[in-house]
Amino acid sequence: MSAPGKPPRLFNRVLAIGVGLIGGSICLGAKQRGLVGHVLGYSRRLETTHEALRLGLIDECVVSPGDSTVRQVDAVVLSIPVRQYKQVLTQFLPVLPANCVIFDAGSTKADVVDMIAELEPQFPGLIARFVPAHPIAGGETHGPAAALPDLFVGKNCVLTPLAGTSAVNLDRVAAFWKALGATVNQMQALDHDEMFGTVSHLPHLLAFAYVASVLDHPKGGRFMQEGGAGYRDFSRIAASSPEMWADIFQNNSKALLAALGQFEHTISRLRQAIEQDDRKTLEQVLATAADYRSAWKPR
Repeated sequence: MSAPGKPPRLFNRVLAIGVGLIGGSICLGAKQRGLVGHVLGYSRRLETTHEALRLGLIDECVVSPGDSTVRQVDAVVLSIPVRQYKQVLTQFLPVLPANCVIFDAGSTKADVVDMIAELEPQFPGLIARFVPAHPIAGGETHGPAAALPDLFVGKNCVLTPLAGTSAVNLDRVAAFWKALGATVNQMQALDHDEMFGTVSHLPHLLAFAYVASVLDHPKGGRFMQEGGAGYRDFSRIAASSPEMWADIFQNNSKALLAALGQFEHTISRLRQAIEQDDRKTLEQVLATAADYRSAWKPR
């Protein structure tokens, strides 16, 4: 039983597949809050799992999907690149308990929903127990050492359940994210991908592109050594995981390309205004952006 004032234990034995920044923070935050009993960790690289164990993020290492210890878990959380989900689930599902809840922390959702529906005939009941989720949190650092117990406090977490997702499992996963400090809401997977293609995926693409373009200049490295706050703030997220973001850009290509097209239109408008010494258009575009950004308050 949980102590007074603390949320109750929600899961007894949890398997975390992926124990980097997001997965590690889920484990650490859940352990410190008493939301889970025993935490098992699995990663493609055994060294990563051992590091998570050494740092206290998990209680036990899982060496392979066939380990008997995974047969007793009542929840699984996926914190790996979305493109690895299908292979990993195909390996683990034959040995996981039929009633364990499965949820993820991936940044794209329509592809996850489609993949779960595709696996349903092979693993009946998967749709009912899978709850797609996306915590809107992270950073440019990665790996178990980057994990923070309060990473999700005050952050949003979007759930995109399938039509057949169990209401009980949905409520349990929602309660878990809320207990980690997140504000939980729901939306359709396609709406999620369109939204975050614009406000998350496009900014990351632009940051990577900006740094790469400066480095293409013969003096680019020297230029960036003199960069101030503007360079620091704009380029910060370009230090994020290339593997993860390449996956996201490909997985959400339709929405990202639409957002990129709109951005290219605005850039062309600004370029033309500069070329034509059109001060009125420049000030109009800049003022619209500045007024909105000055008044913007994150949820």
